[in-house]
Amino acid sequence: MSGAGTPGFSAATISALVASPPEARGPFLPVNEYLQAFREDYARPEVTTFDKLECGQHFQEPGFSSWEAFDRGAWQESVGLLQEARPVIKRQFDDAESRGLVLRRARYVELPPSDYLVWEMAVLDERVRRGERIRVVVGQGRPGFQAPPPPDGFPNLSFSGTSASMS
Repeated sequence: MSGAGTPGFSAATISALVASPPEARGPFLPVNEYLQAFREDYARPEVTTFDKLECGQHFQEPGFSSWEAFDRGAWQESVGLLQEARPVIKRQFDDAESRGLVLRRARYVELPPSDYLVWEMAVLDERVRRGERIRVVVGQGRPGFQAPPPPDGFPNLSFSGTSASMS
C-alpha cells in the first residue's frame, strides 16, 4: 500500500489501521511484490528514515542461506551462515550511513516465541550491532490473561518517507 502525504506513526494510527477491515486498508501484496516495493522505497534518495513494523510470528526467507539452514533444522549451520552474511549486512549499513538513512524497526513477539523468531533474534542482534534501532514488543497480555497472537494476515509495514508498504 503506498500513499502520498505524511503518514502518522502513532500507536493509535497503527491500531486503527489494523482494526480496519482489509478492504479499507488497500491490498496486501504477495511477498515478491512486497519485497520489490520495499526495495524501491528503500532505494529512494530522498528517504532519510526507514521504519519497519514486523508482526508475523513465522516467515519464509528462501534465498537467505542462514534461513534455509534454519528451516532444515540445522541450527549450528544457520548460525555459521549468519556469520558469513556479515559482510552483506555491513554493506547495507555502510550504504545507509553514507546516505544519512536512519533504520528503525519495531518487532512484535508473542510468547512463547516461534522457532522462526528465535532464529530471527540472531539476525536482529547483528543488525543492532550495525546501528539499526530495534525495539521488541512482547505480547504478554494482562496478568492472568494471555493475549491472542495477531490474526493471520496481520500486516508487516514498512514506512519510507511518505510511502507505506504492507504485506
